[in-house]
Parts: sequence; C-alpha cells; structure tokens
Amino acid sequence: LHVSPAGSVPRVIAFGLDLMIRAVILLGVAVAGDALGDFGIGFTMVVAFALEWLYPVTFEVLNHGATPGKRLLGIRVVHDNGVPVGWSGSMIRNLLRAVDFLPIGYGFGLVSMLCTAQFKRLGDLAAGTIVIYDDPPTKLVRLPEVEPAPPPWPLTPEEQKVLIEFAERAGSLNEARAAEVAGV
Repeated sequence: LHVSPAGSVPRVIAFGLDLMIRAVILLGVAVAGDALGDFGIGFTMVVAFALEWLYPVTFEVLNHGATPGKRLLGIRVVHDNGVPVGWSGSMIRNLLRAVDFLPIGYGFGLVSMLCTAQFKRLGDLAAGTIVIYDDPPTKLVRLPEVEPAPPPWPLTPEEQKVLIEFAERAGSLNEARAAEVAGV
C-alpha cells in the first residue's frame, strides 16, 4: 500500500481552518449564552471543551479521517497500515496535541514532523497514525458488452485475466504508458 504523507504546510493550514471554524462556533455560542447569565457562561465553557477535544476526534472517526479543514486541503488521517483511524487512535493523537503545542505554537509537534520521514508529530507517533494526501479512488472503465472474438491462439486463464485488467486500465493511461505496459 503506497500512501503519500502530507507535509507540515498543508497540516498547519488545515489546523488553521479548523481553528477558525471552532472559533466561529464558540463565538456564536458565547453571544447566545451571554443572555443566559451564569448558565450561559457554563454552557459556553462546556462547548469550548467539546470543540477543543471532541471536534477533531469525532470528525476524524466519522468523516473518513478528515476534519473539515483536512477535507478542504485533501488530507486525512489513517493508521500506519492504511486502515481508517478508529476512536482510540484518534483520541491518542488528539490528546497529545497538548504536548505537541509545547513550549509554544506547536513547537514540539513541528520539530517532530521535520525529524520524521513521514512528517509525524508526537501524537501520530504515539497513536500509530499518519496524515496522508487523500487521492481520489481510481475509476475503472466498464468494458462494453460485445460478442467475444476468439484469439488467434488459445490463452490461459491467467493471460485472459491480464488482458481484461489491461483493457480496464488503458483508458486511464496516456498513450506512451499504455504502449509501454502492453509491451508494444
């Protein structure tokens, strides 16, 4: 399984977008809660806690590994073996954001991203996760239903399978690459 690790720049931008989204939500709750007095202050603090700690975990687990900011940047979180991130992995990596933030401005997180080949921050190292570019799935071309013509010589089932797979992929390859794969 080949995945492309996302570097520090798209991750920082995605974090900034998520931070803005959370800030707008919190501002709206705070303005609405201001009219409710002490209850509104308490409710605003509960919402602030939930936005800080549950927002990333919930989106990563229920939204194919991506918060809204990650989705806009085309990146997502998966486990090291490529399977979707689960609740425990996402909770570990996001709880350790507090350590990544130290000493200021995600200093430890940025240093660890720059020191690892896959741009992992401390939370990713502990959780066994990686942030990758979310490549769109390749779309297989459906072959038209036609009357099969017999080949000039008999083909083994393995040779038939190779020819069918090549025909399905040929439309997604440029002409030079298709010729190269076909051995022409």
